[in-house]
Amino acid sequence: MRFFSTFVPLFCCLLIAWCFFLKKLSAQNLPFQEAAAIIEKQHGVKIFYKAEWIEDALFESLPPFLSLTDAINTLLAGKNLSAIYIDDLVVLVPSERPARETTRVEGQIITIGNPAEAGRRRTATLSGRIYDGSTNEALVGAVIYDEKTKSGATADPQGNYAIELPVGEHNLRVSFVGYEDRFQAIRLISDDSIDFGLFESSIYLDEFTVTAQRAEANLTRTQMSVITLDARTLKQLPGAYGEADIIRSFSMLPGVQTIGEFGTGFHIRGGSADQNLILVEDVPIFNTSHLFGLISIVNPDMVSNVTMMKAGLPARYGERASAVIDIRKSGVMPEKTQVKGGIGLLNGRLMFETPLFDNKASFALGGRSSYSSWLLGRMPNVDLMNSDAGFYDLSAVLSAEINPKNNFTLFAYQSGDNFSYAGQTEYSYYSTLGSFQWNKIFTDRFKARLSGGLSEYEYQVSEHDEFIPGKAYQMNSSVSYQNLKLHFDFYPQAGRSLDFGLQAFRYGIEPGSLQPVGSESLIAPLNIRHERALEMAAYVNTQIEIGQNWSAETGLRYVHYLQLGPARVFTYQEGFPKIPERHSDSVFYEPNEIVSAYLGVEPRISLRYMLDENSSVKLSYNRNHQFINLVSNSSLMTPADVWKLSDKHLKPLVSNQFAAGYFRNFYNNMLEASVEVYYKHLKNLIDYKNGASILLNPHIETDLINASGYNYGAEFYINRRIGRINGWLSYTYSVSMRRSNQDFEPDQINSNRYFPSDYDRPHNLVINANYEISRRWRFNAVFAYSTGRPVTLPEMHYEFGGHQVIFYSDRNKYRLPDYHRLDVSLSFGENLRVNYRGKSSWSVSVINVYGRKNPWSVFYKKDVPSEINNFRHYSLYQLYIIGRPLPTITYSFSF
Repeated sequence: MRFFSTFVPLFCCLLIAWCFFLKKLSAQNLPFQEAAAIIEKQHGVKIFYKAEWIEDALFESLPPFLSLTDAINTLLAGKNLSAIYIDDLVVLVPSERPARETTRVEGQIITIGNPAEAGRRRTATLSGRIYDGSTNEALVGAVIYDEKTKSGATADPQGNYAIELPVGEHNLRVSFVGYEDRFQAIRLISDDSIDFGLFESSIYLDEFTVTAQRAEANLTRTQMSVITLDARTLKQLPGAYGEADIIRSFSMLPGVQTIGEFGTGFHIRGGSADQNLILVEDVPIFNTSHLFGLISIVNPDMVSNVTMMKAGLPARYGERASAVIDIRKSGVMPEKTQVKGGIGLLNGRLMFETPLFDNKASFALGGRSSYSSWLLGRMPNVDLMNSDAGFYDLSAVLSAEINPKNNFTLFAYQSGDNFSYAGQTEYSYYSTLGSFQWNKIFTDRFKARLSGGLSEYEYQVSEHDEFIPGKAYQMNSSVSYQNLKLHFDFYPQAGRSLDFGLQAFRYGIEPGSLQPVGSESLIAPLNIRHERALEMAAYVNTQIEIGQNWSAETGLRYVHYLQLGPARVFTYQEGFPKIPERHSDSVFYEPNEIVSAYLGVEPRISLRYMLDENSSVKLSYNRNHQFINLVSNSSLMTPADVWKLSDKHLKPLVSNQFAAGYFRNFYNNMLEASVEVYYKHLKNLIDYKNGASILLNPHIETDLINASGYNYGAEFYINRRIGRINGWLSYTYSVSMRRSNQDFEPDQINSNRYFPSDYDRPHNLVINANYEISRRWRFNAVFAYSTGRPVTLPEMHYEFGGHQVIFYSDRNKYRLPDYHRLDVSLSFGENLRVNYRGKSSWSVSVINVYGRKNPWSVFYKKDVPSEINNFRHYSLYQLYIIGRPLPTITYSFSF
């Protein structure tokens, strides 16, 4: 804590220095690029232009306190450039504009609505679709703006828009970056629709991503605790070992924690790793990392956007109890064939993307392969130094537009990992995913989406010590999953939306099988009975704007879970602890016969109130049921852990979460700040008894119990999004407690008293700072601190009958030392010219700059008694993964 109390004030001072940097309102004798950057920082906008238009241009002065328009006009004085304003974007173009863009009204005024309703209404809703006039592709984020009322709307991912206007005449402007503006005069009588096709401008700018998310979306959206990142933002986030890493990047945000440098999974608001629903193209993935946690399982080159939701979940999301991370790999139709790739510390990657059938379809294929064994050779552990590791993954996405109202996407993914530990034990695990999605537009206000998918995870471990052939074995386990979803969207009027649907999920688990390897093996074969289940859900969700300041999102989800045969269910004697020796009978169930059933109702509600144009408050509540859990007697999630379905003995996990937050933006949305608090109550948590045996246990219900718990915390977040100096500060204070509720002492944990969960780390601080030295050079530093993880340690031992007897402490009584680390990197970006082929970029980083030895685990090891260890037979040791500075270099290319 001394380290924590010293560094928090230091970094707070750094943050204050950033804020003073915002107040720099004048500049003299600056290059055009730097003057434009100052305007970007002052007004919270992004200015786009081609560098050759302003080569060698100097900007003499920028008077203070100018409006955005005046500042841009001053910037462009004497230059043959003009500006186009679209939301928080300013696009500079040569002043000679095509006639289409300067025509205020194209053709005659258009009458929209039913003439029979003339004079009967004061307002009406205009809706429709904005699309590329050449390809019919939806223009996501295109803006329609009414010059009379100064109001506008943004196109959704399908290109649809809806705007409520007073009846009468209006001049509409429809715009999208890189396309010619379209102006249309209308006479609005009643609700009706009109589509707009835009055409590409003859002037091309540097590539950039425009999404439907506005700068003030954190204030205006109803849902709280949600973060959406596009592909470009993801690549700029600090990753792992010099590589962009989507999932690990989220651990730098408030409320998200990981175990450390090693270990798969992460924890959101005190929940276990299996409580997170991680969707890749609408199917869940059961293992999130390669190399036991060193790198994410998702190839960042194939990702278009990622959304993380920690609270206020829409009703269409279920299955897990904590949070949702929705990863989308299908994006905007590419304009041309592209090849991207890179070489880093642990792996190489390559991605191919191309348009098909006259830009009516696109195909993308990406892959990665590792060469990471050399890194294990540098680990401070003899067994790890004599180990080998490798992985691969392949992703493919096919997207096609049948016509303007029908499109579909196909997705496939395969990955594999192999890890040989000390030349004796070999671990292998594989993931397979596939999905389809068909989108149908019936009308401008009614859409449907049909999707389905599968996810399979297989795990294998084998041991073959040549000196002990009698113990050679192979163990296998697997999880299979299929889903089918039908979703509808309905937009009855501007400011209101309704979505509803049906979902079905099928689970299949093979807990494990054990087989001997070789003719000399003495291992007896063993097969644990398979588990099967079906989950069905129906939901409805609505969003509504209430006046100028209020908005609400309410939903209801109904879930029905069926455990199916074949199955054998043991019964146990009442009045005694549940142990195998006390089982009294067993019941057999035929295939597809219902073994157990559970029902659940999940209400969801989110409220938002705008205090003013720069701040808002939000409230949310959601309930979730979870019918599949990860069973482990280790705090470190590993691929070898066992998945378990709810059954007659183990009830489904039920989570109730309440959250509230205050959100405020400063300096024209340049600085974003938020404070969120939450409380989560958990019922029917699966926990393990002391001394539990998890693997290959036919009576696993005798070693598991239903427990309860609660999590609460406060999250503070400050993010400077724009400017040469940018980044964020994230601090989370959290508590995560658990308690058993058992009648018999052998089943109790810590005598049924509350104890810290494995994920209870009260203090978590992350400071991410970027300095854009130039448009291509960027420096990044990330400092992370967190409280040490709870652990259970031996407290006493003695000899009895020639054997060592060890007494352990209460569950999670002790903690590992606090974790902290500093990483820095220097990046050189791609050439900024659009038509420049063969672009490349470099990134050099140093991980763990000051060589902190962060313990990953602690263990007792037998020693030869000596004066050094105070004549002890056993000593406590720490295992750390990265105990010294680790330099990395990454090269990326595209053409």
